[in-house]
Amino acid sequence: MKIIKSLFAFAAFFAFNSVSAQTIIEKWPQIKAYHEVMSKTFHSSAEGNLNPIKTYSELLLEKAKALSVENMPEEFRSPKLIESLVVLKRDTKTLYDLVQQKGNDDEITKVLGKLNDTFLSIVSMSKTEKK
Repeated sequence: MKIIKSLFAFAAFFAFNSVSAQTIIEKWPQIKAYHEVMSKTFHSSAEGNLNPIKTYSELLLEKAKALSVENMPEEFRSPKLIESLVVLKRDTKTLYDLVQQKGNDDEITKVLGKLNDTFLSIVSMSKTEKK
C-alpha cells in the first residue's frame, strides 16, 4: 500500500510540474506562437536539417517582435524573465541576420541552440517566479 501511495504522490508531483511548465505558453498567446515556430525549426536542426530555420527565420523574428512586457501576463512578470525576454528577442534577430547573410551551418546551429536554451529558461522561470 505504501508503494502505491508513493507512486501516486510521485505521479501527482510530476503532473503538477508538467502543467506549470505549460502555463505561460497557455496564458500568453504570443509566446505560444513563438514556440510553435521554434519547435518546428529547432527539432529538425537537432537532426541536422537546417532548411526549416532557413525558411522560417523571418517568421520567427516576427513572432519575437510580437513579444512584449505589455502583453505578458502580469503573473509572470519578473526582472529575470523580462531580461530573458530581451535576450530572446535580440538573439532571434541575430539568428535571422545570420540566415540572411548565409552564415555557415555550424554558426546557425549554435545560435539556434542558444535561442532554444533561452526559451526553455523563460518557461522554467515562469514556473518558479510566478507571483
